[in-house]
Amino acid sequence: MTLFQSFTGARFPGLCLSVIKICCLAILATSSHTSRANEIEELSVTDTSGEYRLRINVVVNAPVEYVYKVITDYTHVDRINPTITNVEILPSGYGGVIRVQNLSKQCIGPFCFDLVWAGDIVETGDRDLEITTIPEFSDFVSGSATWQIRSQGGRTRVIYESRLRPSFFIPPVIGGIIIRKLIKDDTLDTFRRIESQAIIMLDLDKK
Repeated sequence: MTLFQSFTGARFPGLCLSVIKICCLAILATSSHTSRANEIEELSVTDTSGEYRLRINVVVNAPVEYVYKVITDYTHVDRINPTITNVEILPSGYGGVIRVQNLSKQCIGPFCFDLVWAGDIVETGDRDLEITTIPEFSDFVSGSATWQIRSQGGRTRVIYESRLRPSFFIPPVIGGIIIRKLIKDDTLDTFRRIESQAIIMLDLDKK
């Protein structure tokens, strides 16, 4: 087995895998280039005892119906998060619940690692979403998220809040700094892509 295969073809247990992940995340965090979506009124990323919390309040320059379509297009979530390599819609066993499992890949040169996330999504009234992480199908011990998607004239206000606790070890202090920066940069990039995809859909409907 080559060095490349050892990183991409096997999942290392415990600390070894975690150190590989943190090293890759460190490079990602320092080399990330993102452009901000318009009118970000609030963005905070915090961590307490290994649980990471995110809140963003942003006005997207696209109509609400298109923004909502982009966010709820679960089978094409890679359009707003290009690290996602595979999406499966799983049976949830509950009415009104959409169960999604995503596989994402992070690579720095020959070093790659996979992350699996699965969650139950409930689309409530007024274009709200409630999401609960499923630990037994994920690389996360627990997690939840909410989306509030509201019309603001011809634009859309989105308030997103989440909490997520990884199952893999993250070194204290420096690990938390790296993860928080990565979450922030990825969030900004995701909202830029949401806006871009919504505008594309709007332009297509105008033709």
